[in-house]
Amino acid sequence: MRQVALLVAVVCVLAAPVVAAADPTSGQAARTLDLQESPDQEGVDITIQLQPDGDARWNISARYALETANDSAAFARLAEQFKAGETNTGFSVGVFESVVSSVSDEVGRPMQIRATNPRTAKTIDHGNNSTGVLSIQFTWTNFSRVEGERFVVDSFTGTWFGDLEPGQTLTIQPPSGFEPEQVRPEATVVNGGYQWTGPQNFESGQPSVVFTDDGLQEQPFATSLLTLLGVGALALVVGGILVWAYQYSGDAGRSSTDDQLPNNSSSPNGGTTPEAAATAGSSDDSASGGGAAVDSELLSDEERVEQLLADNGGRMKQAKIVDETRWSNAKVSQLLSSMADDGRVEKLRIGRENLISLPGEGVNDEEHADE
Repeated sequence: MRQVALLVAVVCVLAAPVVAAADPTSGQAARTLDLQESPDQEGVDITIQLQPDGDARWNISARYALETANDSAAFARLAEQFKAGETNTGFSVGVFESVVSSVSDEVGRPMQIRATNPRTAKTIDHGNNSTGVLSIQFTWTNFSRVEGERFVVDSFTGTWFGDLEPGQTLTIQPPSGFEPEQVRPEATVVNGGYQWTGPQNFESGQPSVVFTDDGLQEQPFATSLLTLLGVGALALVVGGILVWAYQYSGDAGRSSTDDQLPNNSSSPNGGTTPEAAATAGSSDDSASGGGAAVDSELLSDEERVEQLLADNGGRMKQAKIVDETRWSNAKVSQLLSSMADDGRVEKLRIGRENLISLPGEGVNDEEHADE
């Protein structure tokens, strides 16, 4: 099992601060007695948060079990010494600074260690017990290779990192919106990150991870705004089409109902309606001429108007056509104007009404002009 600079330093995290605090030359017997009962060492957690630009933010934390008042007092003193840099220097950012140059040469990218607040300490309460945590934080630039929409974690090249001992964990967190394409060796998913727990042996160049964009990353505000505007415009168009279709289907439904009314041969009380009689007469005329009655549902709007005119002696008032067809005034007016332009009907204005007739039925005769 290989064990090199980094993990040797991590072991120092667990031991060196306690040794440094229990200084036998201090002459303070009570303080030395308290520190001899040092907190139990629970382990070390290493978390690497990858950034979109390829940098990585490292956090390395040593955990101490604080089960007694003496443990808590000892850890409080250790924490102050640790933050002040008065403990063993093995647990420091300098350990990583010593290897970054060789890793940079291996991967062919410029790298450096940036540490703005490298040492922190805190106590986490768990009911009757607590855990003391000493941490170092720093940023390792260009830790990952960025290839368009792929992140390749290749900086564990060689054997500089070593293996994980019992009680140690390593977690790699991908940038937001990225999913794993390759993870070696196999890892456990913990809170969106990929974690290895000691004891864990790594081969040369491991751990190795490749992340890819899952296509769900947050879009820039301008892009999102354009997308929303596009969706809104599309919704308006679709809404307009649906309204038009509804209105058109309503007109068609009313027309279909009205088409059937003149063709009914009987009234509700069993008699023959005037419309049915007129239709029968027309059918007789067609039959005598060798023709056959035409189903009104198969006629166009223009043909239906012509049929109505024929059934009513060749002439009808425009308002009557509206009543018979159940179409809107606007539709009937537009349809009759078009038919008049085509010579299929004739229109005569009488007072405030229009009289519509088939060509040759005398709408333009003086006798109708006098009506």
